[in-house]
Amino acid sequence: MNDLTYLRLILTEENNYPVMYSKQEEEVNIIGQDDQAMTPDDFKAIIKFFADRGLKKIKFVGGEPLLYRHLEDLVAYAHDCGVADIGITTNGIGLGTRILNLKNLGLNSVNISLDSLKEYRYQALTNGGNLKEVYLSIDACQAANVDVRINCVAIKDFNDDELVDFMRLTINSKLDVRLIELLPYNISRSVYERGYMDLQHYIENTEAINRSADEDLSVAQYFQIDGAQGRVGIIRAGSREYEEDLRRINISNRGYMNVGPLQKNTYFIKPKLRDEEALDNIFYKIKTKL
Repeated sequence: MNDLTYLRLILTEENNYPVMYSKQEEEVNIIGQDDQAMTPDDFKAIIKFFADRGLKKIKFVGGEPLLYRHLEDLVAYAHDCGVADIGITTNGIGLGTRILNLKNLGLNSVNISLDSLKEYRYQALTNGGNLKEVYLSIDACQAANVDVRINCVAIKDFNDDELVDFMRLTINSKLDVRLIELLPYNISRSVYERGYMDLQHYIENTEAINRSADEDLSVAQYFQIDGAQGRVGIIRAGSREYEEDLRRINISNRGYMNVGPLQKNTYFIKPKLRDEEALDNIFYKIKTKL
């Protein structure tokens, strides 16, 4: 029986620079931190529950997790609970001045969402985001010896002309670049149909790049340019549309838990966070399916 070893916590739905292809705030009914179901103590309760049962990896996501007022407290708490691999997924804006403190508290990996390396395009994509600040954050993470991955959503006729430039970032720097296919969630149907790219086909037609070893618990397939220090990953839409890895647990700021795809809320666990027996019963059912 496999362990439930990878936990993703959605800390907040708030976002300072939402990308233009995502649905607008009024369309998805975003809940602010003060009104969401999960409190900092609730997040701690679920971290402790999993840590006591062998949790090895935790990722704090959003929205934008850097906007969550208790991020540092939760990173430190996860570290104190013995979680070895602690990371965040962020747009990187504002990270550069906080990364040393976060590392000292226990953070050791960062995923930075970045869909364009062109300043004018990035500003249009994020409605005013500062690309130079993202670069500074990447440099600050590397200087602090924090593992960095760049997540780039590949969009046909928008940034497909930059994908080679993204992959080249891995040649002289020990960072991973992951190219991600569009998902038909939280975007308009027309954007998805116009922008979807088959990344498997794309990577198979790219020269001087070969398969690399994949990571446990990762939905990415990894490749490496000949002689490069870092790696190129692709995350296909199909790899996240079914429950391919029941060891990945997602807990939302609304108090829901799901196993596998983020779009299917399976259990409302908010009322059970202080009842270990009830939680154990839920996770026993999950683990016996592994």
